[in-house]
Amino acid sequence: MARRLLVGLLVVGLASLAVTTRATLDRMTPVSSTDELLYLPDGQHLKFMSLGHETFLADMIYLWAIQYYSNYEREQRHRWVEHVFGNVITELDPRYIDAYWMGALILTIEVGDVDAGVGLLDKGASRNPDNWILPYLAAWECYHAKRYDEAAAYFQRASTRPGAPTAVRRMRAGLTAKSGDQRDALAMWRSIQEDPASDALSVKIARRKVRELQTRVDVQLLQDTVGRFRIDNGRWPLTLEELVRRSYLGHLPLDPDENAYLYDTRTGRVSSPTGLVLGGS
Repeated sequence: MARRLLVGLLVVGLASLAVTTRATLDRMTPVSSTDELLYLPDGQHLKFMSLGHETFLADMIYLWAIQYYSNYEREQRHRWVEHVFGNVITELDPRYIDAYWMGALILTIEVGDVDAGVGLLDKGASRNPDNWILPYLAAWECYHAKRYDEAAAYFQRASTRPGAPTAVRRMRAGLTAKSGDQRDALAMWRSIQEDPASDALSVKIARRKVRELQTRVDVQLLQDTVGRFRIDNGRWPLTLEELVRRSYLGHLPLDPDENAYLYDTRTGRVSSPTGLVLGGS
């Protein structure tokens, strides 16, 4: 009971101080509707003032901040969002996961500052190394910003965090394939397929992706080799086996069903029985 009374007195005291300060400032100089956020102390100062109730105070400020930023009548209401979420709430409670992602959401979507949003998620990820959600969200922010290499790196970080589902590894493998690195993507999907910890759905998806990517990799290899043969010899090879006889390849790959790849001697085009074709020239 005494502790609740102490917290209540603390909250009332802080509120009274804020009102008094604002009234004094209003008399001294005109301020904008968002300048009051400048006078919100940072988390380290508030932690000292909270007398051991920093998580409770962080909850209060978080709820107030959500209400504040959802009021679309306030002009430039997002002006100090980085301060409130990054320097106040998450300093009071470094493990306040919701504050990191909500602040990042406002920064990236409303403010349009992807770097600031990802930076806030980075801060949360560094302070919560057992959490996979924050680097996962950073990956999606980079993906939507078309920063695919960064997105793949964040998916990788997320996938190594405790409790990360196999779906995170699937996201990374899919993004790697999208960026054009078919061989690395194939290795990732193969590892998911062969991992005993993968769930049934992930294994099913991985099996399909391995089949597709293996075909793409093989066809691309054969097509590139056929092109190199033509440059060297002024003609298309008579058969794909000629590539092996002339030491352009050590052996001919087979498709995932153990079938030979198809080859058109007139056009130099290599294709697979499944219909994947890469054009010659």
